[in-house]
Amino acid sequence: MSNQRLQGWNPQKTGFTYAKDRIFGPGFRSGGLYADLGLAEATGGNFHAHLTKINPEKHSETGTTGMHRHDYDLQFCYMISGEIDFVIEGIDEVLTFRAGDTFVLPHKILHNEIRITEDYQVLELYGPAKSGTVQVEPGVGAGEVSEDWAKKQSKKNGQRLQGWNKQTPVFTYAKDREFGPGLRGSALYADLGLAEATGGQFHGEIVKTNPNVHTEQGTTGMHRHEYDLQFNYLLSGEIEFVIEGINDGPGDEKLTFRQGDFYCLSSRILHNETRVSEDYSGMHVYGPAKAATEQLTPEID
Repeated sequence: MSNQRLQGWNPQKTGFTYAKDRIFGPGFRSGGLYADLGLAEATGGNFHAHLTKINPEKHSETGTTGMHRHDYDLQFCYMISGEIDFVIEGIDEVLTFRAGDTFVLPHKILHNEIRITEDYQVLELYGPAKSGTVQVEPGVGAGEVSEDWAKKQSKKNGQRLQGWNKQTPVFTYAKDREFGPGLRGSALYADLGLAEATGGQFHGEIVKTNPNVHTEQGTTGMHRHEYDLQFNYLLSGEIEFVIEGINDGPGDEKLTFRQGDFYCLSSRILHNETRVSEDYSGMHVYGPAKAATEQLTPEID
């Protein structure tokens, strides 16, 4: 893994959004509905993350996005539900992704989404937040680009990242996923291939409770990470936090995140995961892939 820092970087702020407050509305494609996770605000526009689902009023099995390419430095997607079929430049077969699968599409690679099921939902993380899309052929039906997209993009940040390793396409499938040991003894980790795709610039993983070690009394202890970016999305269960400057004072309530909630933590901010439910699982994306963790108080299993 690489410890190469991101340059041209706006310092990340701690931020979070909750699934219970999430609102879906129009966005890039006319057949989609989009919900912003708040990453652009937290990163000063360096990155953006949203959920996309089908607009039932416009969905059809025959709609396609047409061959197109994005000007992203990073594009990482995690399938929440449903199915999507892709045609991708340089790959001979049609690729199908389902719930729990992930895919990384390199900068400006041509691709076409040729089938999306009605229950489709995906989490997409990309940067910079303002990035152009070139349509080589027009979208069809629900795959057409929304007319007001350019106006929304104009309000975002197009600042490029420096010191970037060239990407390769990498796909991981939930059916093949293996969990093993990682940073914390009370958790199990599954690699999502992001370090391989980005030359070690970023790492992506799913973390879940290790039932053989986990206790309700377990905590991570107060600690901090050297990440330039730390993105977290809860897939199931609950986790409680104490975070420096937010709820670390006497009598402050713990922050609780549940399924569908998002949070990101600024570089080197102190925090402690004080309770993790037995059914907890979360998706983490951070960079650089090789970054130090400083432990200030002991971890408790």
